[in-house]
Parts: sequence; C-alpha cells; structure tokens
Amino acid sequence: MTTLPSFTLTLAPASTVAERLPLTKMELFAGLPERDLSLLDLRLPAVRWGRGEETPELLTRPDHLYLIREGRMALLERTGPGQTLMISLLDPGAIYSTLGNAGAPKASVLDDAAVTPLPGRVVEALITRYPRLGLNLAQMLSERVANLCETVAMVSEMRVEDRLRARLHQLADRFGIAARDGVRLSLDLTHAQWASLIGASREAVTTAFGKLRTQGITIDGRSITIPWEIIREREDQVAGKQYDADPEFAMAVA
Repeated sequence: MTTLPSFTLTLAPASTVAERLPLTKMELFAGLPERDLSLLDLRLPAVRWGRGEETPELLTRPDHLYLIREGRMALLERTGPGQTLMISLLDPGAIYSTLGNAGAPKASVLDDAAVTPLPGRVVEALITRYPRLGLNLAQMLSERVANLCETVAMVSEMRVEDRLRARLHQLADRFGIAARDGVRLSLDLTHAQWASLIGASREAVTTAFGKLRTQGITIDGRSITIPWEIIREREDQVAGKQYDADPEFAMAVA
C-alpha cells in the first residue's frame, strides 16, 4: 500500500475536483506514479481566488510552493516610475513560489482561479520520495528565469510596436493554437492589460496594434492570429541570432 507524506492544510472553500487540473496532467509531476498522484490529489483542496479580489492570505505565506489548478493569473512588478508591469502569465499547471522564505510575488487573477499551496516541508518530503519531482521543479523554475530574461529584453525595445510584436510571439509560443491561417492567440486581454505586459500606455498599445494589423496580423475582438509566414520569418530571425552567437550551433547546422 502506498504511503504518502502526511500534512494538514487549512484552506478556504475549494473548487470541485472535476473543475481542477489533475496532478497527473501537471508538468511538475511528470514521471511520477499516476496512482500515487491520484491519491495525493484527493488530499489537496484548492484556495478559491475570485477575479477582482485581494490575494487570499493563504496564498502569500512564506516557504510554500503554489500550484495553479484553475483560471489564469498574472505576476506583476512595479517599475521605477510607478508603472505596473505584467511580467508573466500563469495558466493551470504553472507554479509560483515563496520557497526559501522569498517574498510573495504581487499577483492578480484574470479569471476566477483556484490555487493549491504546498508547504516547503511537504515539497521536501515529496522530493525525498520522488526525486524526479525535484528535477521537474528545477526545470520549471529555470524556464521561468529564461522567460523573465526574455521579457526584460522585450521591454527594453525602444518602439512600443516592437515590444508588442515580441510579446505576441512569446505568448503565442506558450498559449497559441495552430490554425489553418496561422497561430491563434485568445487570451481575452484588454488593451490596458496588454499595456501592462509591455510597459506602455493603453493609447500606445492601441496605436501599435493598428500598425501590426497593417503588417498582416489579424485582430478579431480579443482573438489575435499571427499568419504562418510571419511565424516562419520570426523563427528564421531567432535561428540567425543563435547561429551568430553560438559557434557550436553554427557548426552543427553546417
């Protein structure tokens, strides 16, 4: 019989199991026994966080790992001039962390969400039992660092149009859906939220979207489609930069 680490969580009213993303479909738990994950899932309620509400206290505690089970969240950061920058979007399956007593990130929910908090001691116990979990966690945090570095480079672009184009491609890589005419991105974001994503004003974003539309990007309400030819052109540009910057990559291609 499987024995899982014991712990107690005092939680707010949670969503039903049917609504939550199961642990078996989360990248964090890839490679772990499905039976064990199903048992663990039954013991993990989720804290409800409604759109427009303040962050529940249970989701700001130090030395915790937080699992997004429902909804979409945004991690925020204040810039020097006092502007709020949306540095990352988190969908079900994503994580954020206060492990090591790091401060809780400033966040907001774009849809009604549910989040499972795991105390650090529980994470440690799970990694001891399932070492693969530690590797998965390290990989996810490494990807987050790489994503943040890319975001810093994007918001350093001088033109709002360039920042917006780069952010569209970044988000299309993560959230886009392949369609016949291109990659479709349906994040249901307002122009004010796009402005927060690239560190610009809402008015500047509206103007930038107008320019991108003339370049072939289709905007239908809050759904955006990037044509395949633009996707391929972007991929060629990225490959060219990697070719110039990495001699080993250049030799491999040659």
